Amino acid sequence: MKLKTYQGEVLDRFEDFLRRWRHEAEAQPGNREASRRAFEACTLETFKVRVPYHAPAPLAEDDVPVVCLRVPTGGGKTLIGGHAIERLKRAFVGSVNTLTVWLVPTDPIRAQTLKALRTPGELLHDELRTLLGEVAVLDLDEALSVSPAVLDSHDTIIVATMQAFKQADTERLSVYKPNGALMDHFRGVEGSGWSLVEALALRRPFIVVDEAHNQGTALAFDTLARLKPCAVLEMTATPDRLHQPSNVLVSISASTLQGEDMIKLPIEMAVHADWRIALREAIAKLDALQADADQERATTGEVLRPIMLLQAERQQQDNPDAMTADRVRSALIEQFSVPEAQIARSASGIDELAAADPATLRFVITADKLREGWDWPAAYVLLSFRGSSTQVALEQILGRVLRMPQVTKKVRPALNQAYAFAVSDNLAHVAATLRDGLVQSGFERQDVNELVRTGPLTVPAEDLFRQNASVSVPLPTDEGRVVLPDFSTLPEATRKRFESRIELSPETGSFTIRGEWSPRDQQALKSVAPSDSAREAIERAFARLAAPFEVPVLTPAERGESFALPLLAWQQGDWLCDLGSAPPLEGTLELADVDAKLDLSAFPLQVETLQRARLGLGDAGKLRLDPLERLDVQLGLFNLRESASLEDLQWTLERRLSAPDIDPEELAAWLSTALRFLTEDRKLSSEELVYRKSRLSDALAERIGKARAEGHRQRFLALLGDEARLTATDRLQCVFRAGRYAWDWQYNGFITLPKHFFPQIGNLKAQGEEFECANFIANTLEGVRDWVRNVERKPGSFSLPTSRYRFYPDFLVRMTDGRILVVEYKGADRYDQPEQIEKRRIGELWARRAGERYRFVMPKQREWSMIRAALASAGIP
Repeated sequence: MKLKTYQGEVLDRFEDFLRRWRHEAEAQPGNREASRRAFEACTLETFKVRVPYHAPAPLAEDDVPVVCLRVPTGGGKTLIGGHAIERLKRAFVGSVNTLTVWLVPTDPIRAQTLKALRTPGELLHDELRTLLGEVAVLDLDEALSVSPAVLDSHDTIIVATMQAFKQADTERLSVYKPNGALMDHFRGVEGSGWSLVEALALRRPFIVVDEAHNQGTALAFDTLARLKPCAVLEMTATPDRLHQPSNVLVSISASTLQGEDMIKLPIEMAVHADWRIALREAIAKLDALQADADQERATTGEVLRPIMLLQAERQQQDNPDAMTADRVRSALIEQFSVPEAQIARSASGIDELAAADPATLRFVITADKLREGWDWPAAYVLLSFRGSSTQVALEQILGRVLRMPQVTKKVRPALNQAYAFAVSDNLAHVAATLRDGLVQSGFERQDVNELVRTGPLTVPAEDLFRQNASVSVPLPTDEGRVVLPDFSTLPEATRKRFESRIELSPETGSFTIRGEWSPRDQQALKSVAPSDSAREAIERAFARLAAPFEVPVLTPAERGESFALPLLAWQQGDWLCDLGSAPPLEGTLELADVDAKLDLSAFPLQVETLQRARLGLGDAGKLRLDPLERLDVQLGLFNLRESASLEDLQWTLERRLSAPDIDPEELAAWLSTALRFLTEDRKLSSEELVYRKSRLSDALAERIGKARAEGHRQRFLALLGDEARLTATDRLQCVFRAGRYAWDWQYNGFITLPKHFFPQIGNLKAQGEEFECANFIANTLEGVRDWVRNVERKPGSFSLPTSRYRFYPDFLVRMTDGRILVVEYKGADRYDQPEQIEKRRIGELWARRAGERYRFVMPKQREWSMIRAALASAGIP
């Protein structure tokens, strides 16, 4: 399966972090700061600011890297977790086979995860076998008797609940008890209790914590420390922000999921005080969606049967008329003539989902939450009979109507959205609850106000705005590092009040304030601000919350308009393709021209660590080793059990380094030359090479990668020389429209930047030279109709190829006379670098081939006159 673009990038960033950790640990042995330095370097690259790293105290001594991938509901966290095992194996550990402990919050999710990992035909099962070969998947009972042979010969995943390991009194849990069935794991090791936890700790497992926000705080990390992990990966939609703050390495936005057809957005909402009318309207919507689905099938062949989720009320002694699950079922049958076969209940003491027929099911009734593990992307309509439903209760089922069936955008627009109905006379309250539910599903507060659309208002618009208003405040930075407020100085009662009105997001460099604030609480919040500028920003935020209500003006995207630019294309006859994918760029890598000899600088070898591994685990455990050495020693003990023949090593390297552009026989000969040089000229033993084969593979891959990149560069430059074959026309375009604009964070500055094509401005900080360029375009440049902040590396963003990678110009500006200017801002320190010169050449080439309506400009360090000059040359007054 081809991963979604954002899923591949999430995994790339995780792998990059692991590689940086090893690099930092090797560069400064004994300095237990590798996790912090690697994390801050990665967040600077991803978020353009250094995010502080919080080392959990039980894991800090060993500098165990602990990071979090923040992926909202519907984003495919489980699939990402499976791929993360292969990335860790490739970039981090040197052992042949990995051991992963996959921890989940509940037993139903454990069963669901085991099913996904074990069942042929399930996506996760098939993907892991493609990536890793044979994989052993064990539940806890099987792990309690697993043999060393299984762990030595397979990549192994043990799936369990955190509760199976997490308890202050460890003697009560079977995983901590001496177990004779595991004694073979401890041969040569003295003083062990032969428990499963100790057997796992020997092998330094990789720990995946699924739904990390449900796993607790201090005791959870004490539990993880007992397993002596080599690394910990948290996956959640809602990371911990205030107690044991998660180290968010990647944060995926709702816009990214929507842009890749993972979820249905926006959510259209309607309410009515009479449940009969609300139910009638919801059924009418479901019928209309089925008609759309029938037309979709006629057009595309996709079979789709939309269903409705109904959130019933609990049984109440003081309210005999409460719409319980049974009463809702009766109403559907008796008042709306719904066949019984179309209805299933999943409520207290009742679970009819397992036996429901997918071909007939249309209505699912629940109370607080659906049966865990049930997933039906065809759910489109949510009806809540509980106008006072809490955000937690709503969040339990809200995610079920967000997933897009078949993960593909539908031809019929109505099938790309979700629909929510509620029995209530308070639209503002229901809208607030629905938005809170989206936040609980992992979306940023900045996003959700745009994701819920209300029908005709039954309350004054200002009241609706007040209850949902929020303002994002930029966090201060110190030497490029985010400075966070210290809430620990506040009384516990004050912190509790703040939790529901503040969303802290260090990775986006902001925190969001919402709701109404008393003067006392305002003062308390300002008291924890880390700087004078932060206090001033908070004051401005409160002023904005209290400002007179203004009806927002619809942006061009909200009005249904589009914004299109031609792509730079290669043409052969009537056939066009993006220049970056042109057939002449493809070529075979000639390994005969690539140096196979790795000298000491290209492939250093730390023999001392290998020698320490030979001492045996009993002695090695007493040595004072730095984290990297400790990891290598323990994993090295199991590496040394494998074959040390050069033939087996070469076969392993051939599998890792094979590629479509390399002839297999040529690769085999090249690797033979490389190994012969290492053994004969550098006098390295086969045992030493096998022990370090992962780093050897990386060194050889880097050598091949540089040669491949140089070949691509030469072919690309040759292609540019034949400009007559290049074109940019409306036959191949980048088109911006509603639902097709992704970002990682939104602009949250207090200076208004008008005329943006979308209601959101993506990945723009509230200060700095790029912001100043945006401010000039939005507020000073004459004749601007609208503009787009172009976000790099997002599907649907505008990009141009270079000889090394694609680049994404910063701003796209459409003038009132229809002409378009592409702006790539560059600071003076980088303006004359070779890669920037190449960007200018490509941008100007694109403009020439696109025609007189288009211009490309690279203004240099606030020289805004260059933008005006580019427009003047395009004939714009």
